[in-house]
Amino acid sequence: MTEASTLLYIRQAQEHARLFAMLLALTTGVLLISDLWEHTLTQDAMASAGRGVIFILLALGLMGTRRLSVALTAMLCATTAMGLLNVGRTIVLTDWLELMMLIICSGLLFTSTSRRSDMQSGEIE
Repeated sequence: MTEASTLLYIRQAQEHARLFAMLLALTTGVLLISDLWEHTLTQDAMASAGRGVIFILLALGLMGTRRLSVALTAMLCATTAMGLLNVGRTIVLTDWLELMMLIICSGLLFTSTSRRSDMQSGEIE
């Protein structure tokens, strides 16, 4: 396996992980907004729906190639991860989805980007 094919494989894996994170963000956003139909309109329910809108907007950003949307998604999911430490809190499906997004986005943020910029400039083919 040559270096160029290895870099191409890594880049494709990063793109697939990014698209999977985008699908998770979109699903989480839709689920958080759809909770408005199940619960009464309280301040907590509206805040949850607002987080859902932010997740949908971040899903649009994850369709691109920049790292800002990945970092913002990881930060938003990290707030939920810290909230899971509360003793009396019930864990729901959206919490698990946000934990998965946090793991994927953290992995994408810690991967090297130097080879990606070389590949985009055409030095390695």
